[in-house]
Amino acid sequence: MTKIAKLALFMLTIALTLFALTACKKKEEAQSGLILDYATEGVVETEDPNALQKAFDVAKKEAQESRFGLDYKNDAYSEDGKTFSCYIGNSDENADDLFISVYMDPELTDELYTSQLLRPGTAFETIELNRTLDPGIYMVYVPHTQIRLVDGKQTIVGQVVITMDFHVNSD
Repeated sequence: MTKIAKLALFMLTIALTLFALTACKKKEEAQSGLILDYATEGVVETEDPNALQKAFDVAKKEAQESRFGLDYKNDAYSEDGKTFSCYIGNSDENADDLFISVYMDPELTDELYTSQLLRPGTAFETIELNRTLDPGIYMVYVPHTQIRLVDGKQTIVGQVVITMDFHVNSD
């Protein structure tokens, strides 16, 4: 290899290295003033020393507001296949009202029941289905849907789907 070729290869290597280093610039997050660096360097720079704490506080508050306590017993029982003895409620830990539905299928298309709103700390101990189930044990899907008043309108703010076993004429 000639000296000129070696020099050209050396210059190309330096150029590629500089390009790679400049491509790894810090990304700025406009909302908080944070400049996040790559994890390999383990550095977080900020123009506002309280920005990281502010971002953490907002995330913590949102997590607490979206917390969803469930209050139910897994089994419900019926002698006639229509009226079920159960315990399905809105946990007193929740800040919002909710309603429940009962479906036969995981796609939530075959509806058996939908309730009125439940206030936190209240529960159903009996529900009556829209149709009668034959004797047997059924795994049903029970969405708990949280409702919050936002700007004067009821708004769905969360939903958790659980499964329960509905027993008809069985022990």
